[in-house]
Amino acid sequence: MKKPNFLLLFSDQHNYSYMSHLGHYCVRTPSLDKLASEGVSFPNSYCQNPLCVPARSALMTGRYCKNLGIYDNRHCLQSNGVTMPKILGAAGYKTCVIGKTHFNGEQWQGFQQRPYGDLFGQAHQPDPFRDNADKSSKSGLRNIIGDAGPSGIPMPLTQTEICVAEAAKWLQVHQARDKDKPFFLSVNFDKPHFPIKSPKEYFDYYMERVKVPTELENYPDREDLVPFVKYNIQTAGQLTYRFNHEKMRIALAAYCGSVEWVDNAVGRIVEVLDYLGIKDDTIVIYTTDHGEMGYERGFWQKTLFFDASSRVPMIWRCPAKFAQGQSPADFAGHIDMLPTLLDLAELQPEPDYDGVPCLIDGISLKNALTGNGPVPRDEIFCESAARKNPVHSGCMIRRGKWKYNYYLDGFDELYDMEADPKEIKNLAKDPVRADTVEDLRRKVITFWEPENQIKRWHATPLMNNNKDHHFYSSQFMLGDGIVVDARP
Repeated sequence: MKKPNFLLLFSDQHNYSYMSHLGHYCVRTPSLDKLASEGVSFPNSYCQNPLCVPARSALMTGRYCKNLGIYDNRHCLQSNGVTMPKILGAAGYKTCVIGKTHFNGEQWQGFQQRPYGDLFGQAHQPDPFRDNADKSSKSGLRNIIGDAGPSGIPMPLTQTEICVAEAAKWLQVHQARDKDKPFFLSVNFDKPHFPIKSPKEYFDYYMERVKVPTELENYPDREDLVPFVKYNIQTAGQLTYRFNHEKMRIALAAYCGSVEWVDNAVGRIVEVLDYLGIKDDTIVIYTTDHGEMGYERGFWQKTLFFDASSRVPMIWRCPAKFAQGQSPADFAGHIDMLPTLLDLAELQPEPDYDGVPCLIDGISLKNALTGNGPVPRDEIFCESAARKNPVHSGCMIRRGKWKYNYYLDGFDELYDMEADPKEIKNLAKDPVRADTVEDLRRKVITFWEPENQIKRWHATPLMNNNKDHHFYSSQFMLGDGIVVDARP
């Protein structure tokens, strides 16, 4: 019996709440709404690290960062390690990735094909395009908030549109040549990650509708912030234009426009899949690597444990197999994707691959997807380290209504996510919650082993350069094996 196909649609920096079926006040996401209505959505899904490379590494391997040693965007995933495409490929799947992977070092990680993506570059197109005379930013990404607005790149040359075109082509070729073989196709968009640029039609629509969240814009000035939060806000929070509400309105309009752009791209790829007659044979998954603060507390970016940064959308669709329109309250995470795919394909991984042991930290979500029971866990963890500075590190546990964050310097936070979903009141010093804090702290310390954090961070190989040292963001792999830059 033929195994199911898997289509992973993977965005970058999508705040989970920016979807219309979750009640966002202005964002339009009809394609994701349709996927959710036809499938199963996990509203309590978390990434395992709210930063690109660590989050993507956890998803590809099914392992927590503490077991990979990957915490920084320069850290390199083991070149001969055990990954999702490697396991599926060994089981007879045709595997392909299109778009941004942010792998460092070895660029394939078990995928058999990479027709387009960040083989050398950073995978984020400077917009407008940088030239050799532009010294304003080494990466060409320029001023993240100051330059936000409508895109200046012709649509057919944008990474989003190229991903759609390449995915449609790959699915057509697969049906023509290999339709009897199952496939795993991962289509990885670079949006809504900065540069915060969207097509002008979307940007104009949202400029008339977005509202700047001002309720907590003084949050970075609070004296009771734990050092980890304070450091990350100061170093990466994009505070230059704080209180400039016109700049924030422009940035939010472009961000919302980018979310809808990705939604539209997702819809077109799913339409191709369904038109080719493989809807019932293909499991479609949508998720993102991590969230985006989006000026929710007076700053932008990620790396923090607030839900805007660490919580992610996760939608699974396969009408022939799954319950439809369900939203289990169970905790799920990126580490669960690999074991779930294997369970759905009725595959048992080998003990090792090329001598590397196959170790998976996640658990299967199959029962929740098929309506046959809850996810067998009551807690999930997320880790983080400040970029280039592991002295500022922490670990989060989410259990029941509680979110507890423990940091390497001994500071901590406790939030009641039912009574305080905006995570405003830190209850860690509340004597009434002393037993809860002690219990959760013990669990985090046992899991995270903070005494080993600095050592494992430094034990992982680092890229000599950030990937933005390559002038062009992405490349094409031609049929003869030659790699050429995709311009701009």
